[in-house]
Amino acid sequence: MLLPELLGQGRETDIAIVDGDTELTYGSLRERVLRATAWLIDNGIRPGDRVVHHGRSSAAFVELLFGTVCAGAVFVPINNELTASQAAHIVRDSGCRLVVTDHPERHQDSPVRVLTVDSVTAALGSSRSTTPITRPVRPDDIALLIYTSGTTGSPKGVVCPHGAVAAAVSAIGTGLGYRSDDVVLCRLPLSFDYGLYQVFLSFAVGASVVVAEGIQDLRILDLVVRRSVTVIPLVPALAQILRIVARRTASITTVRLFTNTGARLAPELARTLLQSFPGSRYASMYGMTECKRISILPPEEFTEYPDSVGYPIAGDDIRIVAGDGTSVSAGTPGEIVVSGETVMAGYWNVPMNAQNRFRPGTDGLELHTGDRGYVDDRGRLYFLGRDDDVVKRNGVRISLVEIESCAESFDSVDEAVAVVTEDGALRLIVTGSADPRWVHQQLRAALDPVRHPNAVIQRPCIPLTANGKPDRRALRAELDTTTSTPSGDHHAALAV
Repeated sequence: MLLPELLGQGRETDIAIVDGDTELTYGSLRERVLRATAWLIDNGIRPGDRVVHHGRSSAAFVELLFGTVCAGAVFVPINNELTASQAAHIVRDSGCRLVVTDHPERHQDSPVRVLTVDSVTAALGSSRSTTPITRPVRPDDIALLIYTSGTTGSPKGVVCPHGAVAAAVSAIGTGLGYRSDDVVLCRLPLSFDYGLYQVFLSFAVGASVVVAEGIQDLRILDLVVRRSVTVIPLVPALAQILRIVARRTASITTVRLFTNTGARLAPELARTLLQSFPGSRYASMYGMTECKRISILPPEEFTEYPDSVGYPIAGDDIRIVAGDGTSVSAGTPGEIVVSGETVMAGYWNVPMNAQNRFRPGTDGLELHTGDRGYVDDRGRLYFLGRDDDVVKRNGVRISLVEIESCAESFDSVDEAVAVVTEDGALRLIVTGSADPRWVHQQLRAALDPVRHPNAVIQRPCIPLTANGKPDRRALRAELDTTTSTPSGDHHAALAV
């Protein structure tokens, strides 16, 4: 089912989108998308043209997205928080013809036409065009360009063809079992593929999606209750909010499913949420924008295999390879390599010989994730960390994720992020009520010496990226400039 077809799945009077006090039924949304498609075509948007949206997650975002793909064009979402210079890079690199934004002041020097979201919304409201004008699209036509930051250099646009997006929606929907009566809470940015696909997954079954980017604390729980939310996609920051605010109210029983991908969720935190929301289940997943989703752990296996991120989704294959590219046996760590229907078509404007992650395989492109993991003898995948999460210390390769997971297993530690500073010291930043000296002692008892941090640093919160993931690079830069490095392994812990 290609993206334009998703709009046809919901019943006319069922709610498709909730955005604050605004509710759009599927019938109303279909009508507004028809107007958006006609408006874009009337304004010179041709098949293959790129249309940028730079603004908050909203019903207007969704209308422009589907209007763009129904016009045969390519939708390019930019995170609401990006600065003028960051947005300018994407505008230039994508070669877009139109920018629709909540931030016109950040696009004053743009070489292309710039319109505000409000002006486009007003134009659609006054449009009388309801004649179906949907340009046909093929599976290999590009639907989306989603820019990812990576670890070095400028963001690169992942080329997402209609066919690969459709395969991902189908496989994830089958794995998670979204239903027509679901109400999906999306507090994630729609510019982030984890958030964006909540719209696709919901529309594929005629469910409702509640757009709630930026809503904080008790208001989140109020929204869950008021809208009878049944599915909540999680990143750690949202999970922590729910854990804290759920203590202050009676049990909520409408939530049936929590999911997680992107930034990992500590199993202990997931267990706490399951206790706070009776009857709910938890699906741990693994993926990246370059192929959307790689694996899903069935909720019924979480109790027995809490550290696994599951089995390959339908249509995809996983192999674990050594440094020389040869496949390794079950239980042996190596790089995770993915092939199959959901592997995207590479990076925009990057020659194939410079793609790095995308490489020709025996049956189409293979995605070399740069992530380390292993599979057990039943085919379950275990994620050990990104390439930059695996460091060599005293000649031994260690996973920072392993140290973080150990710390987060302590009841009084909410979050933990490990970084290696410029001068080689291993530091662990934690949030929660635990005394950092106590955390340091517990880690020394639980881990071998090479994994002992030089210092445990307590702070009130962990900085996040625009996509809600712990910002390891920001922490490293902060520590490099503000903290003197202790020499050798020691028992002292710092508190800031």
